[in-house]
Amino acid sequence: MQTGTATLLALSLWWVPFTAPAQEGGRVHLDPDDGLVVEQDSTFRLEFHFRMQDRVTYRHTAGAGKSTDDVGFMVRRFRLKFDGFVLSPRLGYKLQLGLSERDMTIGDEASMPSPLLDALVLYRLADNTQVGFGQGKLPGGRQALVSSGEMELPERPVANSAFTMDRDIGFFAWQQLPMGAQRLHVMAAITQGEGRAAGHPNAGLCYTGRVEWLPFGAFSADGEYVEGDLVREPAPKLALAVAYSGNDRAQRARAPLGPRLPGGLGRTTGTFFADAIVKLKGWSWQSEFNRRLVDGDPWATDTITQESIAVNEGWGLSSQVSCMLGECSQVVLRWSTVRPDDAVHLAYTGRDETMLGFNHYLHMHRIKLQAALFHEWGPEGPGPDLPGNAFGAMFQVELGI
Repeated sequence: MQTGTATLLALSLWWVPFTAPAQEGGRVHLDPDDGLVVEQDSTFRLEFHFRMQDRVTYRHTAGAGKSTDDVGFMVRRFRLKFDGFVLSPRLGYKLQLGLSERDMTIGDEASMPSPLLDALVLYRLADNTQVGFGQGKLPGGRQALVSSGEMELPERPVANSAFTMDRDIGFFAWQQLPMGAQRLHVMAAITQGEGRAAGHPNAGLCYTGRVEWLPFGAFSADGEYVEGDLVREPAPKLALAVAYSGNDRAQRARAPLGPRLPGGLGRTTGTFFADAIVKLKGWSWQSEFNRRLVDGDPWATDTITQESIAVNEGWGLSSQVSCMLGECSQVVLRWSTVRPDDAVHLAYTGRDETMLGFNHYLHMHRIKLQAALFHEWGPEGPGPDLPGNAFGAMFQVELGI
């Protein structure tokens, strides 16, 4: 796997610079926003981006008898992204590869690690209507839809980890409906419901929809999916959204994610999202609520091995606020909580998290320094000495084009 990944990376980096000279009339240029661009008239365009997040973490975890202190260095993310169009601007594509260890992990203990994150063929039916086929992010909650390269804190909240829909394979559609100065965005997907571990066909599918309302008009630079108000919106901007994903006979413990349920015993799940984000003059606030329910018994038990796994049923809430300090610095505060339902309390425990971050932006979100302090606690409440509770610090450097 390591050899294959290295080969894939080498081929990807080698191929891009030579694409344009091979096409008569083509050209290559570097754009601060679009990355390395290869294009020829209106028949071909490729935008190449890369980004890396290098991190060091200190973590102290309290124990009943002995506490532990850990220091870890890691490449949290290393992504290569290719997008553009072929033949016509209407026929587009998006390909994204994740080459760090965490990027490639599928998480169901049965599938081989895979670097493939996104592989979408896109077709623009009209100026405000687009459809897609392939693998991509499901239109669930905002926390998951925001790119990991546009985040204010080094890691996503614990509620997102528990209830995110992440990626799946199938059909996608996006529609933008202008209503005067207002905007209405509608997104939908019909997918296999197995996440990135697809390849295990089953009788059920996953149906996901999201509706988003921007009552004060469009954000600058699609800022409804960028954390923080780095551009300092001069007037209030607000986005309100709800989403729902119904996964018929889901085969994994967190709908399209998590360990595979034993014996092929699927469970039909419904996951609801409600989120909001508001920005004004360097201030930003966003919040998201998650709720997952299971149709019937959330526990699946193999009748032969007696192995039991529970679907992650419960709710979560996250909220964070940030403020720009001067031209390039920012302070961020977040709280997040996860509460499993009583029926699955033996498999999942409640968890809370607070994180205080400080960022320095050298070139928007593309090049930035991030530092954060965090505290995590369980059902017994906050406190550094209670068993299972943890506190620590992170430092991360992100660089990309």
